[in-house]
Amino acid sequence: MFAEVVVNIEAGLEGAFHYHVPADLEPTLRPGHLVEVEFGSRLAQGIVVALANQAPVEETKPVIALIDPEPALRPHQIRLAYWLSQQYLAPLNACCRLMLPPGLTRWADVTLDVNPYWDGKGRLTETQQKLVDLLKERGFLRGRQIERALPKTEWRAAANQLAQRGVLQRGSVLDPPRARPKQIRTAELMAGPRRLRQAAMELGRASKAADALYFLVTSDDPLPAEAAVLEATGVEEKQLVELAKEGLIRRTAAATLVVPLGRAENTPAALREAWERLPAAHATLDENSYDQLQSLGLARTLEQPAVVGLAVSAKQAVHHLYRLRHAEKYDQVLTLLAKEARAVPISEIYAATDTTLQHLKRLAELELVRLGAEEVWRDPLADRDFAPAEAPTLTADQARAWGRIKVSMIESEEEAGEQGSRGAEETIISPAPLPLRSPTPFLLHGVTGSGKTEIYMRAIEFALARGQKAIMLVPEIALTPQTVRRFAARFPGQVAVLHSGLSDGERYDTWRRARQGLFDIVVGPRSALFTPLDPLGVIVVDEEHDHSYKQTPPVPPPYYHARETAVELGRLTGATVILGSATPDLVTYHKAQAGRYHLLELPRRVMGHRQRIESQATRLGVTSRYQRVEEDPDESLTIPLPPIQIVDLRQELRAGNRSVFSRALQQALNETLDRREQAILFLNRRGSATFVLCRDCGLVLQCPRCDVPLTYHRPRALLVCHHCGRQERQPELCPRCGSHRLRYFGLGTEELEELVRRQWPQARTVRWDRDTTAGKDTHETILASFINQEADILVGTQMIAKGLDLPLVTLVGVVSADVSLGLPDFRVGEQTFQVLAQVAGRAGRGLLGGRVILQTYQPDHYAIRAAADHDYTSFYLDEIRFRTQHNLPPFRRLARLTIVDPVNDKARQQAEELARALHQHVHEKGLGAIDILGPAPPFFNRIDGRYRWQIIVRAADPTRLLEDFHVPRPWLVDIDPVSTL
Repeated sequence: MFAEVVVNIEAGLEGAFHYHVPADLEPTLRPGHLVEVEFGSRLAQGIVVALANQAPVEETKPVIALIDPEPALRPHQIRLAYWLSQQYLAPLNACCRLMLPPGLTRWADVTLDVNPYWDGKGRLTETQQKLVDLLKERGFLRGRQIERALPKTEWRAAANQLAQRGVLQRGSVLDPPRARPKQIRTAELMAGPRRLRQAAMELGRASKAADALYFLVTSDDPLPAEAAVLEATGVEEKQLVELAKEGLIRRTAAATLVVPLGRAENTPAALREAWERLPAAHATLDENSYDQLQSLGLARTLEQPAVVGLAVSAKQAVHHLYRLRHAEKYDQVLTLLAKEARAVPISEIYAATDTTLQHLKRLAELELVRLGAEEVWRDPLADRDFAPAEAPTLTADQARAWGRIKVSMIESEEEAGEQGSRGAEETIISPAPLPLRSPTPFLLHGVTGSGKTEIYMRAIEFALARGQKAIMLVPEIALTPQTVRRFAARFPGQVAVLHSGLSDGERYDTWRRARQGLFDIVVGPRSALFTPLDPLGVIVVDEEHDHSYKQTPPVPPPYYHARETAVELGRLTGATVILGSATPDLVTYHKAQAGRYHLLELPRRVMGHRQRIESQATRLGVTSRYQRVEEDPDESLTIPLPPIQIVDLRQELRAGNRSVFSRALQQALNETLDRREQAILFLNRRGSATFVLCRDCGLVLQCPRCDVPLTYHRPRALLVCHHCGRQERQPELCPRCGSHRLRYFGLGTEELEELVRRQWPQARTVRWDRDTTAGKDTHETILASFINQEADILVGTQMIAKGLDLPLVTLVGVVSADVSLGLPDFRVGEQTFQVLAQVAGRAGRGLLGGRVILQTYQPDHYAIRAAADHDYTSFYLDEIRFRTQHNLPPFRRLARLTIVDPVNDKARQQAEELARALHQHVHEKGLGAIDILGPAPPFFNRIDGRYRWQIIVRAADPTRLLEDFHVPRPWLVDIDPVSTL
């Protein structure tokens, strides 16, 4: 048997390599397994993508070992990786890595040591000498260890030269995985009650009182003589006195006891009263009465020695033994473990008992407890509680949309079953995707607040009822907390979250839990699409228009689009794909118009149930603006989309208003705050000032590595480059002419927040942008504080425009709608419309209604007019006309080829050479309707000290052209780019 293995090395590799399978691995090896192989002269991790009975090469190396007993990739994931590689012209090993959690990937590393047979002769360079000295001092080292010991040193070339000369011995090793199952240390009680009593005298410090008490606890005689106790334990009487004072023992002094004998009826009447007064012990009678009773055989005397006995239970006495020996902490641990009757994490023991590891080790030495380890899941939702929620009644629009989806899912059930049985029987997998029928994807076009999420939930609920699983994609981490909350309330215990904000360990454990089938729904951004859920029934791509779904340079390839990948994953698995948006991507909507997707419309907002709305209106003392549509159920109410007022900022300037707040926006904010309602101010720029200018010489302070203006951030007094992250201190003088007349221009969210605080000091203001959400869980913290009415005004960037449900927001102010309209990219009109329509949708989602004020210098722009009218159709018609005239998507597809180099002339030269080669290739192949645009520098020409040149290929299918052409490796190839800037 031969295995086709995708080798996981850092360089991009096209395709898979054949290895023969040793006999001992043949029964267990399956496609999807992680294996260790030798690639060239080094070890490498690989993924088995297929098994075959023949190999196209004569000589093959063996598969060395199986890394994980369970396959890491599902069969459909392997096919998806091939599709990604072909569709986006990306290395197959990079596409397979998408399916693995971060931290599981293992990289090859070099090992070096001084050759013991080297005679020490020969001249060495300075770098070679440093390397040899390091290895002599520390011995065998791995490459990453040498990297840390010799930073900023070209030691690898020196190592190769020394290895060739026989000075060093070189080998290869695989790095251990960064992510492993989490183990926690535990302690478990091993001793019974008798052993715990014995152990009480082995812990702590010696104590005479404890010795006496221990004797009484273990004595067979419940009332031993005091003398016997003193003799056996060697204690003194004062210790017994102390124990008696504490109420732990009872002491009885020596006495002569008068004991009654005989029966009451035999007692003479004259002595009956005296006889009856005789207790069982300690009685004293007058001498005459005693003599008469003794003479009649009715009483006798008994000499009783002093005795002692426990005054508490034996269990309580054991606790006092630990106390008397100053071993209370040991007792606390043993008591806790006895109560739990299980292995307890030592962190819980520490918290409950104030003990340390030394205490536990001592107990383990005495074999009272057993220290061990236990594997636990790292689940970011483990400590979260979600109140269960019931499904609401659907409106007529929702019912129609859900009915069409449900019928499609039912019709695909038989095909899904056939596919599942076929997949279960497969052992030999072809790299080519299987030609499966699958449900046609749905585009759910619904205005903001129209109830799209309820349709998603119905589809997922139906899939779960059939034993299937679901993926719920959101474009941003910012949306994840709210989405998780809604889905976890509806599907308690069945939801997991996956995004880049989690630790490697949390993502690794989520991946393992998915592989074991321990949850049914995963929520997250684009990377959640590769969660190994099986069988897959539903894939939802919410806010499908968002460009965050596209992976773009400079991160490593593949530069895939999660929306298109979701559609392909649905085709491979037979899952139903639902793409949802209030402002669909133009290409997606065009496909729906052409019949390639099913188009479903939700044109009205659905805001709640009649009983809840009416009770809220009564409590708040307001008149509800909700209405009932005749065809909807009685309890379902709707509300109109919020009115949008366009403010022409040119007219504001003519009227003498130079504030960033128009008169209409100022008045609206005043009214909103007076009514104790909430407002959002949207500005898609960060910082305090977008550029710094010298008034004397005209210098604009720029990033020396990117040639773009530095943004001023007032709170930290820093100039920051938002491209490469470079930071500089705020200058006092112009670096060119030394002038003090530095001025700050432009407006960002930091400055906007400060202006709001000055003009409305009584308002509680919070800012939500990339600068305020750098830490873990900051998105959820800011969102929760705003929802809980801990703030009145939210200032933010486009993060706040994406699908958030904020029912108490009655005003949205768009401070500047023109931020991106002047950029040289064909999608700026579409992006402007989408952002404005989405941010406007945050208003009026609650009982109090809402309004939007949109400030602009271009009130007649078609994207702004359409957004103000909530009119997607008119925008689509204007935009599609523009795209038709210029042969732009969806009528042609684009490919962006980018070269990056520290030397501008070198990058330009390489770009010109590739452009000539592309023109020649098109000419030789006789290909028509293909445009090669460029080379030219993009709008952002220099980023992080490296110059960029690009070539745009415009064709019906640029992938086929470039696949035949084979673009050289230094070039970055982005198929269907979302930006050409």
